[in-house]
Amino acid sequence: MTQKFEFIGTVQFWPNGARGNPVALYMEKLESGECRISARLPEWRHVVGVGATVNKAAGNYELNLKAAVSADGAYEGPYWNSGIKAEKPAPPKPAAATPQAGGGEGGSTPASA
Repeated sequence: MTQKFEFIGTVQFWPNGARGNPVALYMEKLESGECRISARLPEWRHVVGVGATVNKAAGNYELNLKAAVSADGAYEGPYWNSGIKAEKPAPPKPAAATPQAGGGEGGSTPASA
C-alpha cells in the first residue's frame, strides 16, 4: 500500500525574530490506523504528533511543538483545517492519599476537666 499524505494545516515560525513562511503540516495514516502529523521540511520533521485519531495526533503535535520550540513568540499556530480540533491528553490523575500508619485509630482524646 502506498503512503498517502494529507494536508491538514500550517504553522509559522519566526526564526531570529523575522517572519518566516508558513510551513505545511501533513497527516499520514498508517496501516495500523495510527495518525502521524509532521512537516515535510527536514529541519522540522523531528516534531511529530501521534495519536489514534487525527484530533489526538493534532493535540500531541501541539504539545511536542511547544516542547521543541519553547521560546515565547518563536512560532505562531498551528492552524488546523476545518473539522480538526486538537485533543490534548487528559492530565494525569493525582495519586490516592495513603492513610498514615498509627494515626487516629483506637486512640482517645483527653477529657478537659
